[in-house]
Amino acid sequence: MVLKIGGKMKIKVLLKLLFGSMALFMIYLATVTSMKSNMFSLSPQVLHEPWFQTTLVDFYFLVTIISVWVIYKEKSIWTAILWIVVFICLGSIGVNSYIFIQLMGLKEDEGLEKLLLKKSS
Repeated sequence: MVLKIGGKMKIKVLLKLLFGSMALFMIYLATVTSMKSNMFSLSPQVLHEPWFQTTLVDFYFLVTIISVWVIYKEKSIWTAILWIVVFICLGSIGVNSYIFIQLMGLKEDEGLEKLLLKKSS
């Protein structure tokens, strides 16, 4: 089943636009923020801020969830490990890029199940 939005746009196209634009926006935002602030010279006060600590835990929980899916999905453990390193280093830029690349790899007749399920050997 192919879901159409407005009778014209397929859900896969919408998802490609969504994940591609989120990745590009995060690249832009990270670049602008890096020009204004050095993330390696944070104030010690920030490091002890409860919301900062909670956000870090939340981030690593999400990386763990997505990593379990990628380990299941990818044929090669080395490919999965490489992607997990990308997720840890780049956060949502890496995750959005992974999903965008997976969407771009779908053939016209393939559904979203192919995106979510294990690659065949």
